[in-house]
Amino acid sequence: MDILFTIAIEIVKVIAREVAVFVAKRIGKSLSTSWKQIQKKRRKTKRTTLNASKRL
Repeated sequence: MDILFTIAIEIVKVIAREVAVFVAKRIGKSLSTSWKQIQKKRRKTKRTTLNASKRL
């Protein structure tokens, strides 16, 4: 009985690790895409301000 309990705990540990990796990947992907969008917007605003200062 004790052996079965140990095996069950090990299986749960493995599943939990897999789920954690999956969730971390999803979060990382969403963060990186939002970060890229922010960077793109920031670049655009920088460019327009530079052009505006050149016009003056």
